[in-house]
Amino acid sequence: MRLFLRSLVVTRGSEFPVVLLCFVAATTFWFLNSLNREYTTEISYPIRFEFDNSRFIATEPLPKKIFVNVTAQGWNLLRKTWGFKAEPIVYHIPRPLKTRFLTGMLLLPTAAQQLAELKINFVRSDTIPLAFDELTTKTITLQADSSRIELRENFLITSPVRVSPATVTFSGPVSLVKKLPGTLAVKVSAVGIDEDFDDEATLQYTRNPLLTPSTDRVNVRFEVTEFVRETLTVPVGALRLASNRLLRFPVRDAEVEYWVLPADAGKAAASDFQVVADLAHWNRTDSSLALSLIRHPGFVRSPTLLTPSVKLVK
Repeated sequence: MRLFLRSLVVTRGSEFPVVLLCFVAATTFWFLNSLNREYTTEISYPIRFEFDNSRFIATEPLPKKIFVNVTAQGWNLLRKTWGFKAEPIVYHIPRPLKTRFLTGMLLLPTAAQQLAELKINFVRSDTIPLAFDELTTKTITLQADSSRIELRENFLITSPVRVSPATVTFSGPVSLVKKLPGTLAVKVSAVGIDEDFDDEATLQYTRNPLLTPSTDRVNVRFEVTEFVRETLTVPVGALRLASNRLLRFPVRDAEVEYWVLPADAGKAAASDFQVVADLAHWNRTDSSLALSLIRHPGFVRSPTLLTPSVKLVK
């Protein structure tokens, strides 16, 4: 080699292309001659496992390559190891739930049949553990969680909070799907809402690559209307005891808060409401008696008793 390099240095410039051509030809001849020889070596080769994936699912990753010790002519080795689209070995698993592992000896017949150009000496592979489960589905009802919706002052939600689609179907292994709840909350986060809402929300659930939902995002819609907040002082109705005598208590009035549309502002009167004391809700510990709002005008929304109870006096 040293003599060859020295000859390149002393060779005149006009002769250099000829020398280079001879070198390339000699190298090519050596390479082609080497490919005609037989070699024993170990190669990494792709493998694909087939099973009825409409009924079963692998719960652990399956290997994508195996190591095979082969004897073959250089040409065949080159084609199998440097091919751009090497066809993988296909191994069929007929009974996934009963197949717990695979060994090199089990893979050898399939590898030898599908790599006929090579002599397969053995498959060098540690025991391959397999884990399968039955594939199933479960349909879950979606329910809006509106606890994070913040409206602008004097605005109220005036329609159901609708989620579309109303259900989502998960597919995956039985062991995981059976743990899914029957209802899944869709958390809606919105701040400063003062108009009808129509937007998408992402489903919140414990992610697992083996679980596949029919959809990951849903549409959430609800209507919002501006209201006026009002309060009225309403007399508390007398409660009759079994003896038909009136039960007296010191507080005779209760404050009621409610919402109305701007067009209905000021229309409600105290006589449109009825508040009574409920003896069934008498708390003997502190002598308090719960009040109940049993009647209010139809145009009033979200009426609330600001005076929820009264104290009885002996």
